[in-house]
Amino acid sequence: MALIGKSRNSSRECTRIANQMKVSNSKFALRCLWAVALVIFGIFAFTFDSSFAQSNSEKASQNGQPQTQPQTTPTPTPAAEASPATPQATATPQNSSSPTTTPTPTPAADAGYASQTPPAASPTPTPVPTPARTGPSALLPPLNDREIVVTAVGDVMLGTTFPDATGGLLPPNDGADILKEVAPLLQRGDVVFGNLEGPLTEGGSSLKCKGKALGNCYAFRVPPRYGAHLKAAGFTVMGLANNHAMDFGQEGRTSSRGTLDGLGIAHTGEVGDIAHLTVKGQKITVIAFATYPGAYNLLDLESALAAIREARAASDIVIVSFHGGGEGSARQHVLPGGETFLGEDRGDLRRFTHAAIDAGAQLVLGSGPHVVRAMEIYQGKLIAYSLGNFATYGPFNLNGENGMSLILEAHLAPDGTFLSGQVYPVRQPKPGGPRLDPGMSIVPILRNLSRTDFPQTAVAVGPQGQLWSPGVQVPECSNAPDLLEQLFPARSCGIFP
Repeated sequence: MALIGKSRNSSRECTRIANQMKVSNSKFALRCLWAVALVIFGIFAFTFDSSFAQSNSEKASQNGQPQTQPQTTPTPTPAAEASPATPQATATPQNSSSPTTTPTPTPAADAGYASQTPPAASPTPTPVPTPARTGPSALLPPLNDREIVVTAVGDVMLGTTFPDATGGLLPPNDGADILKEVAPLLQRGDVVFGNLEGPLTEGGSSLKCKGKALGNCYAFRVPPRYGAHLKAAGFTVMGLANNHAMDFGQEGRTSSRGTLDGLGIAHTGEVGDIAHLTVKGQKITVIAFATYPGAYNLLDLESALAAIREARAASDIVIVSFHGGGEGSARQHVLPGGETFLGEDRGDLRRFTHAAIDAGAQLVLGSGPHVVRAMEIYQGKLIAYSLGNFATYGPFNLNGENGMSLILEAHLAPDGTFLSGQVYPVRQPKPGGPRLDPGMSIVPILRNLSRTDFPQTAVAVGPQGQLWSPGVQVPECSNAPDLLEQLFPARSCGIFP
């Protein structure tokens, strides 16, 4: 009876507050009473459980029996209850030569790197067989033969033997497990792309770091055997146009190409190196750009657009990747105009990406800033300005936004028009390696960045990481801990049960 009395008092209090706030009595009172009801139910359940437990304890004591805790078997959540929310509106589809080596300035710590001081020497690890993980229990967008699915991630550097040649900067089990958790998601794609941040090579010397103190230069040398991990995870094409592709000179990049060729993984990077794939009867070309000599250079806009037009003339779909923009969590916005970093011209990315689509590209994928940036829809085509650090092991700054990333799954029509998509949130705990993020930390960040930087053309980011064209009404969800802030009767967020 006391609880019922409190309930009535709470009802009157809710109505009084609603009147003071000048909001709808019925709407606020409904939410308030819902919260009160839940609290009362919780108190009742706790009281009943405590009384029941005390009664059992007294009976056990009288009988001289030890007290035992009952075992509870978790009940699996039915798939229908966790299904992604459906938008209220649906988007309608619309019809070689060695470069000159230039000294590189020392990157700032916030730019995505951490101290490179090697740990105590350790022998090169020997792979140990471990059970394969089955991947996430997520409800995934359906696949069909009418759509081209492009799965893309940002920077990939699975471990380095420089400057520690003993293997101290390599992951456990010689990297065999580093991509296993995310592999089932990668393998959904018809085209699976990543930015290879460091050459697949053995030995050699890095002119980039010659004469520089340890920790003031960042060069990577990935064991060629790690190419097998990329293949096993599902990668079909890797980008070799970035500021680490030449860490060990032309020999290092040539070794990368040879390693990938031997594994059947396409690649694109230096001038003349363009990836060609055939998927579901469609000819797909992938061409990577950067701001460095020897690569297709996005700073030379006229030449860059000529290369895209030539690729488009011989292809059904052209995918452009680029390495550009400032680095670090302080450079997460795509600002109008050109960007510089440590004295380098890192490009006018809005101008380049829009011009690339005007020239025939149907999907544009960015990397370089080491953080996730906004996504927008331009002329019906998706632009992802930066996909962040995806699998970067060892000497990287993975704090805050630097350690948050995603797997992009873009569904394209046969003409390359963006239909829909999904982002799967990922985190990298130190020292690195992608792990699925049930908290979906990157989803609201991506939504806010996109809305802020591109108010009219931002991709619509759903509560569970769904991607839709601008104008789609996004379903609501809530993970608010305060009962009064819960949206009633909205579903709770989350794609990984």
